[in-house]
Amino acid sequence: MAVFSKATIPLLFVLLALLTVPVLIGVYVYRDARRRGMNAVLWTLIAVAAPALIGFIIYLLVRGNDPDLRCPKCQNPVTEAYAVCPHCGTKLRPVCPKCSFPVEADWKVCPKCATPLDEAATRYTPPLRQRDTALSKILIAIIVVPVVLIVLGVCGFIVSESMAGGSCTLREATFDEYDQEQTSETVQEAVHNWLGSLEFRAERAYALRYDDFNDLGAGNEYYFLFYIPDGGHSPSASFGIDSGLFGTTLNLHLERTGDSGSLYCVQASADQPPDPRIFLSGKHIRCEVQVVDYNPTLFFIEPDYDQAEPGAAELPERLSVVKLVGSAIGDTAGGTDSPGSAAASENAGVVEIVDNDLMLKILSAIDGGERVSMERIPDHDFKDGFEIIVEYRIQEDLLTHPEMARHLVFMEDGICYLIDDRVTNTAHGSACRIMEDDFYGILEELFQ
Repeated sequence: MAVFSKATIPLLFVLLALLTVPVLIGVYVYRDARRRGMNAVLWTLIAVAAPALIGFIIYLLVRGNDPDLRCPKCQNPVTEAYAVCPHCGTKLRPVCPKCSFPVEADWKVCPKCATPLDEAATRYTPPLRQRDTALSKILIAIIVVPVVLIVLGVCGFIVSESMAGGSCTLREATFDEYDQEQTSETVQEAVHNWLGSLEFRAERAYALRYDDFNDLGAGNEYYFLFYIPDGGHSPSASFGIDSGLFGTTLNLHLERTGDSGSLYCVQASADQPPDPRIFLSGKHIRCEVQVVDYNPTLFFIEPDYDQAEPGAAELPERLSVVKLVGSAIGDTAGGTDSPGSAAASENAGVVEIVDNDLMLKILSAIDGGERVSMERIPDHDFKDGFEIIVEYRIQEDLLTHPEMARHLVFMEDGICYLIDDRVTNTAHGSACRIMEDDFYGILEELFQ
């Protein structure tokens, strides 16, 4: 069974529109030429094959103005020259009863033999004239179809310019690697149950999708876990996000290897859920997608602790607060998008938070801080403040990594500000937060 994704719909529509006019012209010319006794096949080929409608115009000129006349009784084709229908003998026009010269209905005397014409001589049933409505429809289609294509092209250009193309990241893991690195036993069990429930079919791929709509400025994130039989350990893999007028697609091209022992994790950023299009050795295969309420991949998602309940949220492996004094932290005043660096400040001490309740309180306060424009940051020398280092996963050999966030905190005019390190795309939101009044005091108490 053929499967079409959202990306193929515009192409199919354009192709259908381009074929509509030639098909309509071909059908019309064939039927019309056949009625008129012309070579229907030859004229159809000329009308369709000639470029820029030249063949169709030639046909309309050659066929002349001969109307499409029918006998009112037997419906067979006739011409204006027929006095009677050659098929049934129906009188189609008046004639002189003596010399059979064609006359008009209002004439009193035959102009040829001067025979008086009575009412009986002028009685007749005129042929039926059929309106050529098909020609008017074709002419309308010739005008409308190009206009529609132009409008769609303009709309597609405008939408493609306004829509973010999106980005994605791919990672392959064997079943053993997945079990070792998946930190949630609940998710691991759910994935195993999903794999066990699949009814494998030839030329088919399977996926779990989790939608994450965060407010950290990265936009909408979609996490896919793909199981693609015969596509594991592909020597070459290409992938990407395409956005257009009719939707967003996630394209994944793999080589057919016969290896079914691995999973593919994909993290995609897009304005709307992308439609997966999977290709094995260039052949498109259908993908069955199931939307779930958990992240099935091995990619890390930063938690939102604003509404977290004590004991229910998974806390970072380490949270440290660094007191900064002395020289400038960095220059973020004046509405710049970069939060600056704390490297120039003197480290006056570090406190590692070991109390889970306090850790959750700090994290909840950060995520609950009011997001404001960077222009709201006052002129500040950034001399004193704090740096909060959140390590969701500890990696001692790296100073910074994706599972770490470093937030800057400072006080100005009695207002506590925080620069959220997690906001990497300021087009979707500001990195600046205004914190609760007691937040700065909580950090100061750690060093008393």
